[in-house]
Amino acid sequence: MKELARTATYCSMFVAAGAVSGILGPSLIYLADLIHASVAEISVVFGARAIGNILGALLAGRMFDRWQGHHYLILMLALVIVGLVLVPFSINLPMLVALFFLLGAAEVSVNAGGNMMMLWLHKEKVGSYVTVLHLCYSTGCMIAPLVLVFSEWMGQNYGVGYWLLALYALLLPFLLWRQPSPRFQARESEVVPEARQKATFLAFLTVIFVYVGFEITIAGWISTYGILLGEGQNQAAVLVSWFYVSLSLGRLVSVPLLRWIPLQHGLYGLIFFSIIGSVLMFAFPDLSLVIVALWLGLGCSAIFPMLFAYASSIMSLNGKRTGLIFVCCGLGALVAPSLTGPIIDAFSVSAFPVVLIVLALLMWVSFRRLEKMTT
Repeated sequence: MKELARTATYCSMFVAAGAVSGILGPSLIYLADLIHASVAEISVVFGARAIGNILGALLAGRMFDRWQGHHYLILMLALVIVGLVLVPFSINLPMLVALFFLLGAAEVSVNAGGNMMMLWLHKEKVGSYVTVLHLCYSTGCMIAPLVLVFSEWMGQNYGVGYWLLALYALLLPFLLWRQPSPRFQARESEVVPEARQKATFLAFLTVIFVYVGFEITIAGWISTYGILLGEGQNQAAVLVSWFYVSLSLGRLVSVPLLRWIPLQHGLYGLIFFSIIGSVLMFAFPDLSLVIVALWLGLGCSAIFPMLFAYASSIMSLNGKRTGLIFVCCGLGALVAPSLTGPIIDAFSVSAFPVVLIVLALLMWVSFRRLEKMTT
């Protein structure tokens, strides 16, 4: 019963983390108007949040090894709440940049901590639980725009949406405070010998880096790709929603499937699905982008939680290692999406599916290399 209560708390926490991650894009125009900045000027907050993600993950990796997990999560949730409350009071760009740097650092700490707590709580049974956790995260990403729309429907501005999310997050520290933190337990014997663990972990980080680059490149550029192909702005904007709806449904379906199929088979299947989707996008440019978004969402759906569960099955994941995993997530979210724009400018819009094909193939190769190192 205690395991169930803590699992539910972590899932509730991940809805908040996903909402914090997903709220910036839909509110970008509101934020620009709030501080009287142009869209080009306000876009710097994306970089601030990404840098916060990277530095926050580095710090979290060390702190979760030193503090009780729930205590550090409570501190990070408090920072999330403060950041959400203060954003609508921003008076200039530096203040907004500082707040989104804070939100990026705190959100990634909650993300890393939730994964660790779930792993330390459920140990070898963690595969399905981590998938549910990330289903809650993608649900939060989908909810964030709806909260903003609801605040406007109430006759308020988007700032009220930020406060509603802060109000929800306010419940979580009290739930964590009442429950004991799981503890890290080193394995009695490792699957990967000690002499090969560093190389194996680096190979795993490579897979994570490539996968996150693939997912964020799709989410960040598919709307622009649609507009450049002649889609209407509203139709193109909805493509991201279709991508995340499909991603969430894929995670939901994968929860029972993981009880029947090995992680490696599931990962190869999803990566292959992603490759086919990227190739279809290139080979049939007239194919409906809604179908493409749904296909790629299913391909991406459970790759991250499956990778995390696979890593935990072959090596011990303490705070430091988990922190490094989320540093690679931050780098992956920066590098590939940042290069995509210049590539499209240099080679035309038809280069976007090629970028996705290359990333998907790199994901296949890097995971194949990781699997060979662990067998």
